[in-house]
Amino acid sequence: MHGAVQITRHLVAIPSVNPMGKGLTGELYSEKGMVRYIADYLQTLGISAEVFGADPDHPNLTAFIDAGKPETIMLEAHMDTVSQEQMSINPFDPVIRDGRIYGRGSCDTKASLATYLYAVGELVRGKKSLKRNIRLAFVKDEEYAFSGARELVDRGIRADFAIVGEPTELNLIYAHKGLCRFFIHTKGSSCHSSMPWLGENAIYKMGALLGRIEDYGRHLAKTVHPDLGCATVNVGRISGGQTVNTVPAACSIELDNRLLPGMDYDSILRDLKTWLGESADYTIEPPYLLALGVQNHPDDPHNRALRQACEANGVQPAMQTAHYATDAAIYQQAGIPCVVFGPGNIQQAHTADEHIAIADIEKAADILITLLAE
Repeated sequence: MHGAVQITRHLVAIPSVNPMGKGLTGELYSEKGMVRYIADYLQTLGISAEVFGADPDHPNLTAFIDAGKPETIMLEAHMDTVSQEQMSINPFDPVIRDGRIYGRGSCDTKASLATYLYAVGELVRGKKSLKRNIRLAFVKDEEYAFSGARELVDRGIRADFAIVGEPTELNLIYAHKGLCRFFIHTKGSSCHSSMPWLGENAIYKMGALLGRIEDYGRHLAKTVHPDLGCATVNVGRISGGQTVNTVPAACSIELDNRLLPGMDYDSILRDLKTWLGESADYTIEPPYLLALGVQNHPDDPHNRALRQACEANGVQPAMQTAHYATDAAIYQQAGIPCVVFGPGNIQQAHTADEHIAIADIEKAADILITLLAE
């Protein structure tokens, strides 16, 4: 069995489910097991790992391989996965069937992480000369809040460019949208529903806003980015009221905004208020999640280097963009150019039978070795 495939199986067997802000605890909902495995693996290669993080149950890990070169590449992947609930397979039993590995995180993104470890292992054990210094970065909490990447940046991480591991089918994503999420609240006053004139219905107040937000979304669609299309807004959740026979005193909606490069929360807030109007009937919370859009040129040096490594291994990668956001948004804002790349198909991420093609893993590992070795 190919070494990168074997490492992928080991990682899938280690639960690292993101609690998604629900306060879930225990080994199942922690990246500690992943960190132990990675640190032990690197130790066998004589590479020291640094483990850090504000929450000991959700650590990050980084390591540096100094080749004495002027350029440093960062290989980054997140260790957390989405929930294992309602899967149609055993989430942590990495079965191989029909040329695929099955299990939670196999595609998103433990296979990417495995290819990094395998490639570094082959280079160190083979005493190969490196083209670049290598920074390994394995982070927590990509699936919920990008907090692991933020902690890495806060520690002053530096690199000339980064590969952010995500399932791209070995294509190169050079630009993707940003992400902003926040709440809007309306307040009323409660009373018995048989006498609604004695109160104020907060849900009705919110209802008046929803059509204006939909109009705002149509307005966003009129501005088209040449690579990424238009920005979008989606009202994904609504909550309000206590009982059906009580006029509701509060209502809240949760908005998901996909941003074009150059957009930020201030620009969203300014435009949104133009459509909502200035009123005391609503309040807008500051965003609980903000990651700006990523924009690089397809022919930037780091994209060229990775594309050439792909071509040397018989892969003709497409230069692509994405509507979703990744950790690259955090590193790009910190001045580290990023390309999103990895084995697997994004359509298999988060699915009930998540899986990844073994051939993809093997080819990704070969590409990385070509990229890194003299």
